[in-house]
Amino acid sequence: MQGGFELQTQLAKGVQLTTVVSHQFKTNQIIVNFRAPLRRDTITKRALLSNLLETSAADYPDQRALANALAAMYGAAFGAGVSRKGPTHNLRLALTVANEQYLTTDQPLTHEAIQFLQNVILKPLVTGDQFDQPTFDRQVTNLKAAIKSVADDKQYYAAQRLNAALFQDEPAQQVPSYGTVADLETITAKELFTYYQSLLKDDQIDIIVMGDVDEAAVLAQWQAVGFTDRLTARPKPFYRHQNRRQYVENSEIQALSQAKLNLGYDLPVFYRGDHYYAALVFNELFGGSPLSKLFMNVREKASLAYYASSSLDTFRGVMKVQAGIDSKKHDQVLAIIGEQLTAIQNGDFTDELVDQLKLGLINDFESSLDSQRTFAIQALIDDLTQQSLPDAEWLQRIQAVTREQIIEVSKMVTLNDGFFLSGAQTCK
Repeated sequence: MQGGFELQTQLAKGVQLTTVVSHQFKTNQIIVNFRAPLRRDTITKRALLSNLLETSAADYPDQRALANALAAMYGAAFGAGVSRKGPTHNLRLALTVANEQYLTTDQPLTHEAIQFLQNVILKPLVTGDQFDQPTFDRQVTNLKAAIKSVADDKQYYAAQRLNAALFQDEPAQQVPSYGTVADLETITAKELFTYYQSLLKDDQIDIIVMGDVDEAAVLAQWQAVGFTDRLTARPKPFYRHQNRRQYVENSEIQALSQAKLNLGYDLPVFYRGDHYYAALVFNELFGGSPLSKLFMNVREKASLAYYASSSLDTFRGVMKVQAGIDSKKHDQVLAIIGEQLTAIQNGDFTDELVDQLKLGLINDFESSLDSQRTFAIQALIDDLTQQSLPDAEWLQRIQAVTREQIIEVSKMVTLNDGFFLSGAQTCK
């Protein structure tokens, strides 16, 4: 991080505090991330927990009390959520609070913000040996409605169906990070509290505190929690997709005007590993930018798609393409997408275009350095992978990518799965 001083302390085995003293922002950000191996039977539990922790605690028994506590900290922003990274599942709480040094107050806002998070995490709203039943029931209803609403976003729905096909050999990889309605209906308030107690004891915990803070005071406050050593091993950072080397497409018909064609490719390139930086440039060239072949040739020149783009998942070794198309043009679109990949494999692109794509990546990277949240998320990834990279070296590695390396990456790509969501029987 530009202009920041970083201090890392192990509070216990598997519990790490990263304090980044930076004078760049007028707010301080605190993130507490619980990381565990991705398991089919715990994904929905963790998603429901994030809802419960975001809306209640023993000291803040309802959302009004919680909102009042945040308002008392000059309108601090608090949220919780879940995400998947490779073979790991993350439950994350984040709080952004104004830096008291920039306010006309003696109120110790950073101290209060950390105390607030500790209260939420360590003193949840429970009755006896279970979560408060009315609060639990309300959050089950809310999460169930949120999961069902996903089907209304047709592109997201198609992406989830493709994901299920891509990872058919691994049930945990098929389930969305927010879980399923079927699982939600089987969880009890008592069972969830029992699981939460094991999460506090077993999960890897990363705490990120970033801003113009007193690192000694921050450390003392977190040490006072008394975290215990994690007995479970560190989760692995990567899941390796199984390349089946043949294309299989599933399809479904729904009432919609714009069909969705989603494609899944095996691409065995992993975060900061061999070919990683060449893969970033390749993706920009294929479908990751407005200068890409998918955008220019499929969408603009041939007018075969309302949108067409590609994205990399370098924690699972896959690439995905999303396209919104006319149902009747399925075969044409599938063929022309394949032609764009073949063109790159044959070296059909200019050095000038590669330079433009690199410049776009560099501009995006440099813009991200102005975000507290981006840095905090990067710190979590660095801990997951147990490696870090100075900003200058990242830029140098992007600049060093050659056309030969881009071609080499393109030849590692294998189309495996497709999901076609159309609105008509005569779709092909």
